[in-house]
Amino acid sequence: MFYSFLVMNFRSKFLLVMNLILPIIFMLMFGAVFGKQSGAYKIAYYSDRDINIESVNWVKIDKPSDVESIRTLKFDIVILAEKGKIDVYYLSSIAQPDRDVLLFRTKYSSAQNQSSVIEIKEHNLKLERQLSDLEYIMIGVIAVSLLSVGLNAGVSIFSKYVRYGLFKRFMVTNVKPMHLLFSSVGAQLITGIISSFIILVLSRLVFGVNLFVKIYDIPLYIAVVFASVMINLSIGVLLSLFFKKAAESISSLIYTIFIFFSGVYFPISIIPKSLRIVSYLTPPRYVHMMFQKLYGVNSMDDVLFFILIVSFSFLGLLLGSYAIRKFLKPIA
Repeated sequence: MFYSFLVMNFRSKFLLVMNLILPIIFMLMFGAVFGKQSGAYKIAYYSDRDINIESVNWVKIDKPSDVESIRTLKFDIVILAEKGKIDVYYLSSIAQPDRDVLLFRTKYSSAQNQSSVIEIKEHNLKLERQLSDLEYIMIGVIAVSLLSVGLNAGVSIFSKYVRYGLFKRFMVTNVKPMHLLFSSVGAQLITGIISSFIILVLSRLVFGVNLFVKIYDIPLYIAVVFASVMINLSIGVLLSLFFKKAAESISSLIYTIFIFFSGVYFPISIIPKSLRIVSYLTPPRYVHMMFQKLYGVNSMDDVLFFILIVSFSFLGLLLGSYAIRKFLKPIA
């Protein structure tokens, strides 16, 4: 049964377009608008020796007056070199800067034929990653792809398939409601993982944006994907229960509203103030924030992050279970 639901997501031309092809089109379209910006972190440096690093990610600056001045700089790493001493300030949670520090040390130690011993001191000022425009957009593409996966699954199963007599056929098989529920949910989770993985790969290959999580964060990434699919599935279920045959048309309208008002593609600041409250009612907004948190951005605190994962997952399972029990009634 799980396999049947999973295959349906790829055999149905509508679901294939909405879940996979359309997010890829959005990724390419918005990526082209913002240009092929590098997803690499930005480094500012000051040196009392005459050195120059030819890279778009390195910026030469005047010496900051104090630590607070360093905090205000819009860079991930700040390197200050003076009198044979190098201070490295980390303003971001982006990892693995060793190669860049080594590059700077080599250039600094060899500048003006001075090869004295260099002392390096590292300082962690704050662990907060700053997303580039492209990274923000790519995360938005993933959030919208998961919106499509969950929303269309809820509408298809509980509106279109109901009209086609799917549940009437299941009634004579003695299938258990929970088996049916978890088969459907599992298929949508796998579809969501595949969709998001394709976006991660293409964003890396086409635009150089690296949004792959570390190995130990994969379970948390899957949890966010699951919660995202579930909250969107619950919306699809509600549309099916209230609007029945019109659910597919209403879901297309909801999908469009969520894209424009969630702020995952367009800044909320361009929306009239009287309509900005709509943003707080759109699941993609919170899905995007959860992904930001996963990537090291301080978009919410840890408690809210886990509350959203649990509540989104529970709501999807609750409404999905209710709808299945409603339509899968035993034959008298």
